[in-house]
Amino acid sequence: MTPPGKGWNEESLSENPGVEHLVRLGWTYVGPGPVNTERESPKRVVLVRRLSAALAKLNPWLSDDNLHRAIRALSGVQATSLIEANERLYTILTYGVALEQDLHDGTGKKSHPVRFFDFDDPSRNEFVVTRQFKVYGTKKNIRTDVMLFVNGIPLGIIECKSPTLGDGWKHEALDQFSRYQEMEERYRELGAPKLFETIQVLVATCGQAAVYGTVLTPHRFFVEWKTTYPRGATELEGILGRQPNAQEILFEGMLTPANFLDLVRNFIVFERDAQTGRTVRKLCRYQQFAAVNKAIARARRAKSPTDRGGVVWHTQGSGKSLTMLWLALKLRRDSMHENPTLVIVTDRKDLDEQIAKTFVACGFPQPRPGRECP
Repeated sequence: MTPPGKGWNEESLSENPGVEHLVRLGWTYVGPGPVNTERESPKRVVLVRRLSAALAKLNPWLSDDNLHRAIRALSGVQATSLIEANERLYTILTYGVALEQDLHDGTGKKSHPVRFFDFDDPSRNEFVVTRQFKVYGTKKNIRTDVMLFVNGIPLGIIECKSPTLGDGWKHEALDQFSRYQEMEERYRELGAPKLFETIQVLVATCGQAAVYGTVLTPHRFFVEWKTTYPRGATELEGILGRQPNAQEILFEGMLTPANFLDLVRNFIVFERDAQTGRTVRKLCRYQQFAAVNKAIARARRAKSPTDRGGVVWHTQGSGKSLTMLWLALKLRRDSMHENPTLVIVTDRKDLDEQIAKTFVACGFPQPRPGRECP
C-alpha cells in the first residue's frame, strides 16, 4: 500500500487506475502528445485523422469531397446554445448525415447515409482514451483528466479527484464540469463549451467512488451506476481478486465498448418542458439499461406470441415512462421492419396520458390511443 503522503494524489489513486481499467476493457491508450498532433488546433476537439480513417472504413463508397463534408458536419452546426448544438450533433452521430454521390451503379447521383459509428459491431470502431486533454476557451483554457474518443470523436470525459479530499471530491469534480460548460454566470467565458457539443457521458470519480451524468446535468442528478450488467459481479470479483469498488463497477457497467455505444445510441433523449420550452438531456439509469436489454433478449428468445414475458417493477416516480420510451426506441431500431408498429398496453387512463406526454416531449409523434378493454 502507498504510504500516506507519498503518491496520495488524484493521478496515482484515481486517474492511473481508471486508465488501466479502460485499457483492460478494450480502449487503446494514446498519450496527449500524439493526440494533440491530430487536431487542427487546441480549439478543435475532433481527431481528424482517426475520424477520416473511420469514415472511409464504414463508408467505403465515400468520395474525398464527401468525406470532408461529413467531417465538416460535426464542426459547422449552427446553434444558439450548448444544448441545441449537442442535440443536433447527437442526431447526426446516431442517425448519420445524408450526402449526395453517384456510386456509378446506373442509378445516378442520389442521397446516401454516412455512418460515423458501427453500432451493430463495436469491434469495427476505434476506442481511444487519453489524458490531460487541453482545450482553449475564450479567456481561459481547460484541461480534462481523461478523455474518451470513438472514431476520433470526443464522447466522454472523466474528471478524477483524490479520495483524500473526503466527501469534497464530488463537489470539486462537478464544479469543474460546471465551469468547463459555463453552466453558471460566474463561469462565463471561463470554460470551453465547444468541447461538450459531441460529449455523451460525464463521469466524476475519486478512485473508490464514482458518479455519472451527461451534458448540462445539475449536480444533484449525478448518480452512481451500481451494476456490471451484462457481466456478473462475481466474474469481476474473480478478475480483480477482491470486491470491486464503485469506480470499477461504473467503468464495467458503462464504459465497456459495447455498453458505451449502446448507451449512446439507445438510452439518451432530449425532453422538452411543455410549460417553459426548456430542453433537458436525459441519460438512463442502470436499472433502465438492464431492464430494456433483458426485455429485448427475452423477446428475441420467444418462440411464439404466447410465450411468457416478464415483469419490470418500478416505484412511483422512478422513470417507468422513460423505460418504455427507451424500450420502444431500441425495439424500433432492432426491428427487421422499416416502420414497425409498437403497441403499449396500460391498465389506466392517467398512465396512458403520462406515457403519451413523455413520448411527445422527447420528440416522438403523438401516440394513437387505443380502445379500452372490457
